[in-house]
Amino acid sequence: MGLIEQSCCFTGHRPNRLPWLGDRADFRTQALTEALWGRIQASYEAGYTRFLSGMALGVDLLCAELVLRLREESNGGAELIPVLPYPGQADRWKQEERRRYREILQACQNSIVVVSPCYFKTCYLQRNRYLVDHTAKIIGVYDGKPVGGTYQTLEYARQKGLEMELLMPE
Repeated sequence: MGLIEQSCCFTGHRPNRLPWLGDRADFRTQALTEALWGRIQASYEAGYTRFLSGMALGVDLLCAELVLRLREESNGGAELIPVLPYPGQADRWKQEERRRYREILQACQNSIVVVSPCYFKTCYLQRNRYLVDHTAKIIGVYDGKPVGGTYQTLEYARQKGLEMELLMPE
């Protein structure tokens, strides 16, 4: 298998679409975390060893943390590749979210991809296309509404023929 065939990416909503996601004690966050963990483990067992995360707030960060957990449990068998739209992605985030972001990047120092050296209007779209173009599978958390970056990413993934696993937030 080639690198793309071994690679899986994530897409999903930010906390403004899933307001409970910021509360790790909320039962919906816990249920989503368990469901994503199951999908990530099953993907790994099926031969997906490289996982790409766009590192956005919400689902992306949660999935990145779960892949780091899998990497530890698999003795380094799973690889996380953070794909940043530009270096300042987290500059305006709250302190706790920036801390989580930095910890993930620190754990993946040698595998970070930066799509653009600076912000530009479509850098997030370019990041999402990079994710899809460099993977064979996408795991998404999608509320079914035909608007936003998650919707656009899933549509592009459909066009490209990626294997898709979607979870509906409750």
